[in-house]
Amino acid sequence: MGTETPASDEQVEGVLLQAAYAAAADDLAADYYAAMIGRYDELDRAQVDRAVRALLERLVRVAWEHGWQPGDIAEHARRRRLEGAVEPLLLEAIASEQRVYPEASVDPRWLDQLTDLGLAERRSAGLELREWAQSRRLSRYVGIETATAVAAFLLTLPVLQRLLPLPGTYVSESTARQQPGHEKVLGRIRGLLAKAEATEFPDEAEALSAKAQELMAKFSLDRALVEALADGGRQAELDDSAARRIWVETPYVSAKAQLVHAVASANRCKTVTTDNLAFITVVGAELDLQLTELLSTSLLVQANRAMLAAGQNAGRYSESRTRSYRQSFLVAYAHRIGERLRATAESAQAAVSEAEAGQLLPVLSRREEQVDVLFTKLFPATVMKRTRVSSGAGWQAGRTAAGRATRDAHRAVRRR
Repeated sequence: MGTETPASDEQVEGVLLQAAYAAAADDLAADYYAAMIGRYDELDRAQVDRAVRALLERLVRVAWEHGWQPGDIAEHARRRRLEGAVEPLLLEAIASEQRVYPEASVDPRWLDQLTDLGLAERRSAGLELREWAQSRRLSRYVGIETATAVAAFLLTLPVLQRLLPLPGTYVSESTARQQPGHEKVLGRIRGLLAKAEATEFPDEAEALSAKAQELMAKFSLDRALVEALADGGRQAELDDSAARRIWVETPYVSAKAQLVHAVASANRCKTVTTDNLAFITVVGAELDLQLTELLSTSLLVQANRAMLAAGQNAGRYSESRTRSYRQSFLVAYAHRIGERLRATAESAQAAVSEAEAGQLLPVLSRREEQVDVLFTKLFPATVMKRTRVSSGAGWQAGRTAAGRATRDAHRAVRRR
């Protein structure tokens, strides 16, 4: 009587990969590969567990090479509404893959994303499917099926621009710009924006947001001036241009992207929108990126609240509840916010003394060139797109909501 030759770990991993491809394509062959994996599992569960870990870690690494970051994958997975325990296992796979990199070889911004996802403390342990499934009271079959679904999800990720160094390749630059008091000012800005999001009074929200932008504009210029004067101007020569993604909720992605663009432009950043995935890539100096993300995130919350409030007391079939009205509302809101932010930025720059302006302008010009170079490198071919406005009532309501407290904002801020 013959005996079946044991499969190698590589063979089992290959069958798992084929099962994932079939699952991603909704192919009937998925059942065939699932049966094969079942036979392997009957012979050697530990081997199947090793193959699962190896495959998922390999696919996670491919995702990094294709431009994805931990926060991006988690956000995309949330929007896909993955079934069952697929999303939790996906996060476990990310944590498992990260264990091989010394912390010093991972960009701090990457580590921040792991911390935000609750994965920073789990980087040292490798994924063990059996233990993971037992901890969630899942059967062996469901555990393997979930692992296959995670692999299928990772296989569907498109290629993105790589914005951060790959984990394991980061090298700290001791010459990086030093920014004393940086976190203190950012904390004040976060506090103002948190209050703006929490208040139920539109005028107060506008006042707090206006104060935050004034503080942001002054802080950014102050930092640039400090760099121009530090080390005979050598610090200002450094290139800290970078990029980050801001994910927005659907629908009305293009209208919301205009709001992010308005904030980015006022903070000397450039943007590109990826409509099908609903995110905006912002390119700029590192501090300006942080400021843009802070204000954009807050204003998106405020804009959505104002849009919903516009139709709160209207009838079920009121125009204020239609898609055209809401899109027009958000576009107008973004347009008016852009006017306000540009005025604030120009006012902050005009307040700089003539002597300081002579030192500041070359720094700002150099930064603009650096941002342009990175933007062109990341996006060598972009297409301008306009968002249609088809509701005059929505447009007017949006401008009113964004500018309602423009006059009152300065008085409210002075009272604080």
